[in-house]
Amino acid sequence: MSHRTVLQYQLGERIGAGGMGEIYKARDTRLNRFVAMKVLSAGTSANPDRRRRFIQEAQAVSALNHPNIITIYDVVDDGETQYMVIEYVDGKTLLELVPKGGLPLPQVLRYATQIAEALCAAHAAGIIHRDLKPSNVMVNAGGLVKVLDFGLAKLIEWPTADPDAPTATLIPTPMTVEGTLLGTVNYMSPEQAEGKRLDGRSDIFSFGAVLYEMLTGQSAFGRGTTIATLTAVLRDDVRPLRELIPGVPAELERIVAGCLKKDPAQRFQSMQEVESALNALQRQSDSGTLTGIPTATIVTPPPPVPRSLKRRMPWIIAVVNSVLTMAVAGGGYWWLTSHRNQPSAPHAQAAMPAATSSSEAILTNDNIVDMVGENVAPSLIVSQIRTSKTNFSLSPSDVIRLSKAGVPADIIEAMRDPKAEVAPKPQSPSFATVILSDGLLVHLTLTEDIPADAVEGTPITLRVGDDVRMDGAVVIRKGATATGVVVDAPKKKLLIIATKMTFRLDRVEAVDGQKLAIRATSVAAKDGISKRPVDTGAPKPKGLAASEGTEYRGYIDGAKAVSVKR
Repeated sequence: MSHRTVLQYQLGERIGAGGMGEIYKARDTRLNRFVAMKVLSAGTSANPDRRRRFIQEAQAVSALNHPNIITIYDVVDDGETQYMVIEYVDGKTLLELVPKGGLPLPQVLRYATQIAEALCAAHAAGIIHRDLKPSNVMVNAGGLVKVLDFGLAKLIEWPTADPDAPTATLIPTPMTVEGTLLGTVNYMSPEQAEGKRLDGRSDIFSFGAVLYEMLTGQSAFGRGTTIATLTAVLRDDVRPLRELIPGVPAELERIVAGCLKKDPAQRFQSMQEVESALNALQRQSDSGTLTGIPTATIVTPPPPVPRSLKRRMPWIIAVVNSVLTMAVAGGGYWWLTSHRNQPSAPHAQAAMPAATSSSEAILTNDNIVDMVGENVAPSLIVSQIRTSKTNFSLSPSDVIRLSKAGVPADIIEAMRDPKAEVAPKPQSPSFATVILSDGLLVHLTLTEDIPADAVEGTPITLRVGDDVRMDGAVVIRKGATATGVVVDAPKKKLLIIATKMTFRLDRVEAVDGQKLAIRATSVAAKDGISKRPVDTGAPKPKGLAASEGTEYRGYIDGAKAVSVKR
């Protein structure tokens, strides 16, 4: 096929192969640009099912106009062979990029969030990929991810609200084609391996396998033979990440495990859940607050009880006894966080002295610092100060030490006069500044119809669909107003719509009343105009580009400071 000319396309070197045929780099002489051309081989062109699936891929991809999904330009036919003309991406696949030992965590999160967003867009349009794998994910030099090869894509019906309802596809999922499983064995879901009907949760499993491989450099289920690999997909759990990556964030381990559950009902139920969890992790990574599981708790046996713990044991037990007594009387209870994950070794149990009453426990500065470090509620610490024997030192240097250790001022005041009764102070609202990270996700809903003949510059109004939170505080409330404008109006060329209607987002209202810049794509556009198609593929009345209630995603444009009540 190299150096062959088909219409205005001059085929060059072979750059790959997909499920439906070989792929060549080509030059579009009319538009003077490089494209990729997927060629359906002559042998399979004669197969009606293969031809149908080739057209199906073209239809599936053309319906998904998204920055992280490969763009299809055309389908052409020279009388003998069919060709799909698609976007040419100058980059490498994850199969080429992932080294032994895996990619660095920040790089994994950058790629994974983009893949998740691509799958969210596909699932929102009612399409599942069914062949997600590292060789079908391309990354260009700028770090932009493109999901390729929707040759096995299917239109789906999503599960009903009934969790026990069976999954369904609009088109039955065949088990084999010419004796071969549809999809790639290493990454297919158990239900796909069994030839069952599929929904978007199958892609979630495949995504989990790809994410696992990005992190570890090892195939999640790959074995020596196809049968052994299939068996692993159906039966075996993956090796825990903590055994391969010391210090892996616990939340990331939870996300991978939640994707790789064998039973679809136990997995994440939507890619949107996965995307939100990954976006939260990426924000922590970008801000430098992402922490992992301490290596010592992963790879070493339980340590002996430290001397400091032996020293703290009498007052810890006293506090527990006191608070449990209060709970019985209706006063409350205390979750003993310091022993929630403590190993129960024989030597540790032997080190524990007999329980003492709160009146026998003597609280010191070190005990207060320890309790604050264990995240004990300040009210409970003050209560123990009031009811226990104390031996505090509150010299200027001690107060400085307590403050640096995070001991609140009201606790230090209670330490000054342990028996004083403090009248409750009226609570006045306090305010804090929260920094919103660039790319923070905002779910939006269109408030009015957009007509199909809307012109460039037509304003659009949307409402925020869910509270947006940052650092535990609501920064944008559900129902807040967001604005945007139509960028590209649809244009016809020879009775065919050559340009799709797009829109950009402008502002969204924060809880403190300020208008925050917001964009339509997760990654800022190089030309400064982040835009998306108005048509999401959702059903709408004739004559409309989008109807009221259509859901979109917006992203905070640049780091922003918002004042919130605490």
